[in-house]
Amino acid sequence: MLWLLTVVTTAALAVIAVFIMHISKIQTVRPAALSASAQTVSHGDAAAKAHQGQPQRHHQPAVTYPRVTDASSGLSYRMLGSPWRQGCPSDLNTSQFDWTAGENTVAGHVSFDGSIIDWHGLACSGQLQQAFPYGGPADLEPTAMSLAGALDTAYYGGVQHARSTVKSSAIQVSGHQAWMVEFAMNYPDGASQGLTWSSELGAVVVADRGAGQFPAVFYVSVPANLGTLKVATLLLSLQAS
Repeated sequence: MLWLLTVVTTAALAVIAVFIMHISKIQTVRPAALSASAQTVSHGDAAAKAHQGQPQRHHQPAVTYPRVTDASSGLSYRMLGSPWRQGCPSDLNTSQFDWTAGENTVAGHVSFDGSIIDWHGLACSGQLQQAFPYGGPADLEPTAMSLAGALDTAYYGGVQHARSTVKSSAIQVSGHQAWMVEFAMNYPDGASQGLTWSSELGAVVVADRGAGQFPAVFYVSVPANLGTLKVATLLLSLQAS
């Protein structure tokens, strides 16, 4: 009987040993699988972050251009590139207009009263002259309209043309109240006098400078062959001190 008890005990111990080994294998495999899965996810996240990298910031330097500065009127504006040059044509100064700074280029030539004269694209500035009454900001609009009419007579009368108002509006020039009149000139028979363009875009701006100071005046006129978008470029660059 003793030997039978020994055999049964040994068998039972063997069964228990096999069961323990089976349980041990299951517990060992599961953490390994979970660890591998966690490592895979971790590596995937790291790779994604590595590919994303850090955002790069690109700072574009501000573009600056030469400017025309008019100490008399307090105005300044962009100086266009070649063939434009500094200075308002001196023959534009009259009893009504005294331009103290500007820029210009020759657009072409026109036959007038038996002479051939240069026709310019230009931008000029100066103080409002006493020929144009001005009592304060309330006079900005009528003054600007009067200037547009006077410019028409003084500078465009030698060529048959028709003027139309493109825009008339209040604006701000560096915080100063101002009025702008934009106009178009059309030359239906300009070719007979030598013009190689049939239209021109221009504008006049009157800016109030405060009590005791004459308003500032800015005048620009660009024939179509020079690119009338330059009018907008100059108007947008206009500043007042």
